[in-house]
Amino acid sequence: MSCFTCSSFFGRLPMETDDPILKRLPRGARPWAVLVGGVMCMVTFGIVYTCGNLLPYLVSYFRWKMYPDMRTGQLIWLQTLLSGLPMGMVIGGLVERKFGGRAGALLGSIIYTIGVGSTFYSIQHSYAATLLTMGGIASVGSSIAYSSILPTAQRWFPDNVGLAGGIIIGGYGCGAFILSPLQTTFINPLDYRVNDQGFFTQEDLLERVPYVFIVMSIFFTVFQSIGLIFIGQPEGDIHVETENLIGTNSEIRVEQARVWPQLRTTTFLVLFLSLTCNAVWVQLTSGLYKAYGQQFIDSDFFLSLIGSISSIFNAGSRVFWGAIADTTSYQFSMSIVCSLGAVLAFSMPLVKMVSNDVLFLATVCLMFSCIGGTFSIFPYITHKCFSKANFSVMYGFLQCAVSVAGLIAGLISTHALSEIGFEYLFIVCGCFMLTSLFLTFIVHKTDLAQLLVSAEREHLEEDENGYQVYQ
Repeated sequence: MSCFTCSSFFGRLPMETDDPILKRLPRGARPWAVLVGGVMCMVTFGIVYTCGNLLPYLVSYFRWKMYPDMRTGQLIWLQTLLSGLPMGMVIGGLVERKFGGRAGALLGSIIYTIGVGSTFYSIQHSYAATLLTMGGIASVGSSIAYSSILPTAQRWFPDNVGLAGGIIIGGYGCGAFILSPLQTTFINPLDYRVNDQGFFTQEDLLERVPYVFIVMSIFFTVFQSIGLIFIGQPEGDIHVETENLIGTNSEIRVEQARVWPQLRTTTFLVLFLSLTCNAVWVQLTSGLYKAYGQQFIDSDFFLSLIGSISSIFNAGSRVFWGAIADTTSYQFSMSIVCSLGAVLAFSMPLVKMVSNDVLFLATVCLMFSCIGGTFSIFPYITHKCFSKANFSVMYGFLQCAVSVAGLIAGLISTHALSEIGFEYLFIVCGCFMLTSLFLTFIVHKTDLAQLLVSAEREHLEEDENGYQVYQ
């Protein structure tokens, strides 16, 4: 039988495990070791949040090497693929359920690192080959590892799945803190500036671009080799009750359904559409902020610094929003994220008009805090709505929304950006966040939400103390 201890903040934590490595650690250190190992691995998968920093180098390289007419918006497809492939998320969920988190994380890490390292060759061949290695192979690998590590860590913190998930996903968001300055320092150590068209033309800089993928793959191998040691399962099946979707902290019992009936609920549909809208906003803002900033900021080092500092907000906000969701509700926390995201997007043209470097830094950092909120709160609500047993698979299906959003973002940046310009593009981004805000307001009307409310009312009627927790 699993053994639990009480914590004033984290509640009951499972301490027993059959994992041959974790059981050698002190019992109280095991949950924290899993968190540390998970964060170390997730840092390496956060390359997607360096796309805003990396894309100007890549498009300049392609223009120099083989595509003289290529534009920045065309490379958004690389970020779209790096954001995750639904096939990889589902595979990772199935592998995690059958073989455990370490097996899934190991498989994903190997595929991912091979994909990034092989981009050294593919980028010298064609854009299509680059999409295959870095956008396809690496993305599948990161998706498998992502959906294996996240539920494994959450099982060690059954009373704080939002906070535990926020810490793990925070590692994913924090990758840019290390990778962005690494990329810029290696590729552009002399702080060269772009030309009047917004592209680098210095040959010594461009010749270093392929080699940055070798440097990153070595870094990934080191971090993953250490982190994978501590990715292990707790003993037995830790029972986690399902919380009310719309915000109370009382626990209710909901029968764990099969995956297919859950996919057909209006709750899943509303969450899917909401994540799609958020993800369009995420991909356009995080992928194009540097190209936009180059229009009125000269220093490439400063723009790289923005990417590094904003990653701290990305990572820290995932922990923050996970804790907020744990103590309040999905609707409350997501409403704030969507509202703030819309306001920031609408304000971007004003930032350029003021042309203040610090104001641009602050705006981008707050945007990345909304990115962190998005990808912390959606795993939380998936875990709460669709049960722990189905989490990894259901979240994999929900992540298909990110792929749909990537398609929309790619089409917008490829075909509309050159016509409407960055200013109107950010206004369009804000409208996507307003749509998500509306969907957040109506989620409590969906079928599964109504079921959860009814179940809680029954639970309250049976409460021997008669304490009313439902408002």
